[in-house]
Amino acid sequence: MVHHSRSSQWRGMTTSVGHGWSVGTARLIGRWLLVLGAIVASSLAIGVSADLVKSPAPPPLPPSSPVAQVLSYATTWQGAQADPLITLPSGIQVKSSNYQGVRIGNTIYYYDLSPYPSFDPLSRGVLDEQQIHVVAIVGDSPRRVMIYTANSTALEQASQSAP
Repeated sequence: MVHHSRSSQWRGMTTSVGHGWSVGTARLIGRWLLVLGAIVASSLAIGVSADLVKSPAPPPLPPSSPVAQVLSYATTWQGAQADPLITLPSGIQVKSSNYQGVRIGNTIYYYDLSPYPSFDPLSRGVLDEQQIHVVAIVGDSPRRVMIYTANSTALEQASQSAP
């Protein structure tokens, strides 16, 4: 006589799936991965919106590039020979590079130091935004420097208003 086991051969949702995981274990792992993905995504979103996560800094400019040269004038005084001081009618002394720009080749580059006091043509109101071409914006506020050139007609007007 042959005896059959009374236990059921079909085990339902607890049977093995794929690599030996039960369906319940696979679902649990899936839920944890979903929760982990949501945490990572929300952390990244918070970091980007709070400016905690930034793209990598651009490579440093070659020292001979016009932007690097103008930036050196904007951030340090080059001395009385290269960057003499100009006395404005109000009595304030400013670097000539900030007031008259920096000539490199046939191009005059200006720099704006906003939010700090700046005496470039745009800050003085001699030029407006339609009369300039922004070459570079370097740094983040409050240490941001905008480097620009003036359109050809605007350049003539700016040179006539210099002291």
